[in-house]
Amino acid sequence: MGIGKTHGKVFLVGEHAVVYGQPAITIPLLDITTVAQVASQATNTITLDSNYYQGPLNNCPADLKGIAALIELLSKDLPIAPAFKVKITSDLPIERGMGSSAATGAAITKALFNYAQIQLPYADLIHYTNFSEKIIHGTPSGVDAITVNSEQPIYFIKNQLTQPFSVNLPAYLVIIDSGIKGNTGAAVHDLRVLKQQYPQKVNPQLEKLGLLTQQTRQALTNQDLQQLGQIFRQAQTILQELKISNQQLDDLVSLANQAGSLGTKITGGGRGGCLIALAATKKHAQNITQAVKDQSQQTWIQSLADLR
Repeated sequence: MGIGKTHGKVFLVGEHAVVYGQPAITIPLLDITTVAQVASQATNTITLDSNYYQGPLNNCPADLKGIAALIELLSKDLPIAPAFKVKITSDLPIERGMGSSAATGAAITKALFNYAQIQLPYADLIHYTNFSEKIIHGTPSGVDAITVNSEQPIYFIKNQLTQPFSVNLPAYLVIIDSGIKGNTGAAVHDLRVLKQQYPQKVNPQLEKLGLLTQQTRQALTNQDLQQLGQIFRQAQTILQELKISNQQLDDLVSLANQAGSLGTKITGGGRGGCLIALAATKKHAQNITQAVKDQSQQTWIQSLADLR
């Protein structure tokens, strides 16, 4: 038996702008986990058992091609016979911007190295996690792979800087699942086209998102909840202007803000997926959860205290 465990993540600020060299901040969701278990089996095959597919690996649906390719690669790179079963159990919804694919890839990598009884270097963990991410998402920034394998928030600039840091903020994030599958690839493509057509409008907005990320780092350091809430509101306005939002997401933003959120914004690719709302207290977080329950699929409350 081999086992591997990871967790989800959300973008606090900087999504989309991070593709163009601007900084972003991600937060690990340590209590929302993905677990992979690997066990040997008598038949000379590899099988997969998950919420979305059960059966031979070579018959996986297209949606799981990145995970299937990762398992096949690891089965060749590690000294193990191709006669095992991989079982995946996850609390993370797929295609919601919470790092489900990266968490699954990392958990599988950990489990297969554990099954092979080989120590897993951190660089190899990130390499294999990103291998599946590239198949699934095309050109990911790499920050998901890093955050689902970190217990600390990450300040990230693509190909330049990966800086874990501590957060100890007496506040909560309410993560709101819109119930709509996000489409990061389409959103990134459409923003690229918009940027090419209207660079004089889009480039300053991307730079503003980068500036807001820098201000977020300072607000976290200063434990300034009001400033952080204002940053969330400004970032959401920009994401709306960049056509990353839609009417259902905008309606959820309004509901959360009316229920006491200090600021609510998209997290991740947008066009669906999740929102994050900043709550000053657990009670405020519960009020927000109650306010959006009829318009959302699921919610989680994430403490921002003692992430170090």
